[in-house]
Amino acid sequence: MKNNIRLKEQDEYFMNIALQEAAKANHAVFPNPKVGAIVVVDNNIISSGYHKCYGEEHAEANAINKLNSSITNATLYVTLEPCSHLGKRNPCTDIINSKMFSRVVIAANDPNPKASGGAEILRNNNIEVVENVCTEKSKKLNRRFFTFFEKKRPYVILKIATTLDGFIAEPSGHSKWITNEKSRQSVHKLRSTCDAILVGRRTIETDDPSLTSHGYGKDPRIIIFDSKNKNYKKYKVLDKNPIIFSGMDLNNNPQENIIHVLSELYSKSYQTLLVEGGGETISSFLDSDFFDELHIYYAPKMIGNGKPLYTGYNTLAKDYKLHLHKIDHFDNDIKITFHKGI
Repeated sequence: MKNNIRLKEQDEYFMNIALQEAAKANHAVFPNPKVGAIVVVDNNIISSGYHKCYGEEHAEANAINKLNSSITNATLYVTLEPCSHLGKRNPCTDIINSKMFSRVVIAANDPNPKASGGAEILRNNNIEVVENVCTEKSKKLNRRFFTFFEKKRPYVILKIATTLDGFIAEPSGHSKWITNEKSRQSVHKLRSTCDAILVGRRTIETDDPSLTSHGYGKDPRIIIFDSKNKNYKKYKVLDKNPIIFSGMDLNNNPQENIIHVLSELYSKSYQTLLVEGGGETISSFLDSDFFDELHIYYAPKMIGNGKPLYTGYNTLAKDYKLHLHKIDHFDNDIKITFHKGI
């Protein structure tokens, strides 16, 4: 029993190092997850690697390619189940040789049905496989990826810019600019990490936004939520080939509309959706509980009257299960990021 406890502790120790390796990756890996791998022989790390960019070598290959082929009885720690399918690269299971590796320790199984099954293949190749070591940490590192495949919808981020007294615009709808330039640059960077961005009809009519990343990375696909079937020919978004969900697609039930939109975006493989709509759109997502992160930018301004950030109907008893993730400062603006608990 003591040996089993020590081995479990050892596996967790090395998996945490593999997770640190995975965390070196950035959003260039999208739509793939961030994955790290280390090779251990006699309790010593002799190689490491992580997935750096979509289309390039996976973490396992980056770690294994550094090795001398004469090694034996090694353990491979990898933060996601080695893939078993032919994609941009050959299956990772093909390069995990039983002559070199006697054990493979996996943090989480791959939720993508096209790539899963690697653990079984390795076992059939006479390699001992240990699964579910530091699973929750692996899933948190790839929250977007796991949400997409497990919940069959995009990972949803709600973004709000507000005054200290809770208004997102003046009574007329004018909202340029509540936050400062550094805060807006932060939003542009956030957009570059998302593959779709959703706004409501009124946001288009009032602000005529470009909704781009402003050069910080790729531009997200624009999604418009419009129950009134408006014509957008005079607005900037027309040049961006937006996807418009109009009254023909929607009904009078906001939650059902959101389910429909998320289902459609899932079918089109949009993994992360940033919602930058006005109070009505944001409130619909808050009331539906179909969101995963809440990003609120507070500017040191008060206007006393205007468009509130929330227009729904809730009580103090409502628990959104929000967990404070991070607080950022952009000069005198403050950004608070919450992650939604399960």
